Amino acid sequence: MQPDYKNIISHIDIDRSLGAIEHFSFNGMEDESLLEFKEDIEAGNDSIELHLIKSKSYKEALILRLKKSNGSYSDAWREFLKEEQKTFGGSKIFYMNHDCGKLMVLSLPNEIRNKLNMVITRLNKINEKISRINAKIKKENLDVYASRMRNKEAMNRKKDDIINFINQNLRV
Repeated sequence: MQPDYKNIISHIDIDRSLGAIEHFSFNGMEDESLLEFKEDIEAGNDSIELHLIKSKSYKEALILRLKKSNGSYSDAWREFLKEEQKTFGGSKIFYMNHDCGKLMVLSLPNEIRNKLNMVITRLNKINEKISRINAKIKKENLDVYASRMRNKEAMNRKKDDIINFINQNLRV
């Protein structure tokens, strides 16, 4: 059996509609809207960061909704985000909800823009990694196509041609 074509990984993007972004005063984790982030806050965070949260030192919160790709979030996104969410000291720059569809940023007073800048830098780094992976996937898909075309009895020749056309022409 010949290998199948691989799907491209969607880039991570933030929903830019006003209703998708929440910005509010942080008053502690008792706020019900923050419960979906509790698991990520408590898992693998350093003690200083946890103290800042529990002592309510953070004063601003920002929740960003990620744009869905094909109706769901890529499993790869979770791993990429986990790799990039920590500082060298072990603090988390942002938190993910359980389905990886939202990111939460907490900051000291008047520092939300600086923290958001760090998040955007990390997301750009992830998207660059995704671009490199997608280039590799495209090459592998071309190799699969070439291999199938050498097989004179390709059962799905028309489908292979269509997938190859998509692979070569669709920019995602």
